Amino acid sequence: MIGRISGQYNIDALNNKKSKRSVSYNGSSAYEEADNAKFSSFGTLLSKVNAEIKNIPDVREDVVTNFKTQIEEGTYNPPLDKLAGRLIIAGMIDVAAE
Repeated sequence: MIGRISGQYNIDALNNKKSKRSVSYNGSSAYEEADNAKFSSFGTLLSKVNAEIKNIPDVREDVVTNFKTQIEEGTYNPPLDKLAGRLIIAGMIDVAAE
């Protein structure tokens, strides 16, 4: 099974492709194998998206400020049917007991 996988994806060819760099020791030169990695365009895009997501704040201050202002002024009127539905789903209200 593993042989099929390595043949299917040409893993053997990838493992044999190692770049070499010239290294000098006491005046003599030799070649040393260097590790390298190539990332797919999807992997690169995923990394960029992940970095952008980390820049998004956890709390939207403008929305919080708007709700605080409405609550302080007494003008905040949440939709009670949606609120009740969410409390039922969260298990905070027992409908069967009523």
